[in-house]
Amino acid sequence: MFARLLQNRLRSGLLTSRLSLNTNTPLIEQCWQCQRQVDRSECQTHCPCEKHIILPVRSELDYFRLFDFSRSFEIDTKQLTRIFRNKMKFLHPDLFTNKSDTEKQHSQDQSSLLNEAYKTLLSPLARAHYLLKLENITLEESPVQLEPDFLMRIMEINEDLVEIISKNEPFPMELTIKMRQEIDDHMKQLSTALNQMDLTKAQEILARLQYFNNINDKLIDLEVKHGII
Repeated sequence: MFARLLQNRLRSGLLTSRLSLNTNTPLIEQCWQCQRQVDRSECQTHCPCEKHIILPVRSELDYFRLFDFSRSFEIDTKQLTRIFRNKMKFLHPDLFTNKSDTEKQHSQDQSSLLNEAYKTLLSPLARAHYLLKLENITLEESPVQLEPDFLMRIMEINEDLVEIISKNEPFPMELTIKMRQEIDDHMKQLSTALNQMDLTKAQEILARLQYFNNINDKLIDLEVKHGII
């Protein structure tokens, strides 16, 4: 039960960061069929003409714009899911089986992008990575050097888990509670760092969370194995 509640909390993403940036710059292009000028910041998937023509993917549109959100770590994931489902009703490739090849391709591209955007914004960690990416920061290109003591501790925890699994020992409840409390604390710190636009600090916290998340995945597997969830 504890694990399920924590996972729901992490997935909800309703934390207290407000990295709100301007995403309202017009993106003007011409509709491929009716030739009218379209502001893609307002019309992300379809032309507003009478035929409601599906448009090609616009790479400059960020994922937040696709769902009419401002760039922020704090989003309503229930609203995100509602918007995703409503948009997909008009984009799914099955709706375009009798359309032109161009429309079929646009449908596939649009639905694929929408799925990727939805998965990214739904996950708090993926959302944080994406917010940093929008600031031209990635952990791959700008790796964070974490302190040796932290890395040693992570290594020891992983070794303990390997031993627990190999020897079929009882579920490590104390470790699980402690680890998930640390995840919760780091998520709050990440929220604060993004709220204050302290991107260097956010990078460091996100790097730590990646290690914690890997351990948490192993703990979830153990919970399943022991019938806890």
